[in-house]
Amino acid sequence: MKRIICLTLTLLAVSLSPAAAKNFELVTGEWAPYVSKEMQAGGPTAIIVSEVMKAAGHTVSFKYMPWKRTEVLTQKGKVVGTFPWTANEEFKKTCHLSTPIAHQKMVFFYMKDKLGDWDYTGYDALKKLKVGGSEGYTYVELFKNAGVKAEYAPNIVSSLKMLLHGRRDVVPESQLVGWQTIKTQLPASESKFASSQTPLFIKPLHLMVSKSHPDGQELIDAYEKGFKIIKENGVYAKILAEHGLSE
Repeated sequence: MKRIICLTLTLLAVSLSPAAAKNFELVTGEWAPYVSKEMQAGGPTAIIVSEVMKAAGHTVSFKYMPWKRTEVLTQKGKVVGTFPWTANEEFKKTCHLSTPIAHQKMVFFYMKDKLGDWDYTGYDALKKLKVGGSEGYTYVELFKNAGVKAEYAPNIVSSLKMLLHGRRDVVPESQLVGWQTIKTQLPASESKFASSQTPLFIKPLHLMVSKSHPDGQELIDAYEKGFKIIKENGVYAKILAEHGLSE
């Protein structure tokens, strides 16, 4: 009888104990100053995700790869999640969208000596220009739906170099990312660049979690729990302020 009672109590304790800590491997890419393997702790969005999961009792590790690959692998359920992403229609079909990690302001970069004080006024104006961009970005779908023809490079550095050498008229990029890239990769030409006052969009950046991955539901549940904790205890606001990001 004592053995039965002890076994029953042991099973009850196990059933009532919190879920075991787990490490979730997430995929991401190079997009400084939001995220980069070259930045301390992976950059601010990686820090936020790490703190969120820590608050929920878990850990995360990051694997860096081209952005288009992170998108495809997550949508197919080959990996559990990717960040930071602006939602697109394909992601909405295949993934859970987390509470936003932060927000981005997408503007157009151009050369002062070519377009002067140009500003973005809508898709029709873009149809008269040579539009560039980078593969895998949300605006690829937007341009396609609006009938805007654009040519895409593998990454933002290549896009900005094409802009600098006159092969493109305008290139969309997050305002923070664009200027950060110019300062670090094209510093001698920084004064030649300008960015539009009017953004293409201002949108939230999410952790995208695969609906078909076996750990997907557990990850999104843990993220939402942890995010609420760091929002309430002030950790989230502190990270945003330290890195110049907006909520």
